[in-house]
Amino acid sequence: MSNIVPVAKSGITYALFVCGRPDVKDAKFFTSNDEEFQVGVFERGAGYEVKPHQHPENRHEVIQTTEFLYFEKGSASVTVFDDDWNELHKQVMKAGDFLVFFRGGHTLTMLEPTRLIEVKQGPFKGEGTTKIFRK
Repeated sequence: MSNIVPVAKSGITYALFVCGRPDVKDAKFFTSNDEEFQVGVFERGAGYEVKPHQHPENRHEVIQTTEFLYFEKGSASVTVFDDDWNELHKQVMKAGDFLVFFRGGHTLTMLEPTRLIEVKQGPFKGEGTTKIFRK
């Protein structure tokens, strides 16, 4: 059983936390169709085949870098901020949990040795150009 926590302000989603193993039959996307980044979970039985395919070119402008974090081991306290650095939500994430940051700010404090996997859009423009730090 999972706990899905969307973090929103004024109808705008800032983050999405998925804690625990989500109940999924076939496929379930946790992001809305209009988000720049799509995250879903698929459960398929033995012998199920994803037919060979490619994705056609789909050019679009990336306005905001979106981050996906999967917590492989350990735990962390995660805080989400709006664009003015007001705290919107705080959540402890554990092994097997994942989250998506869509906009605003965030911070993570590791509560124990932690391994996480991060996925985000590229290209990477180099240190000092990809983050705005809270003053």
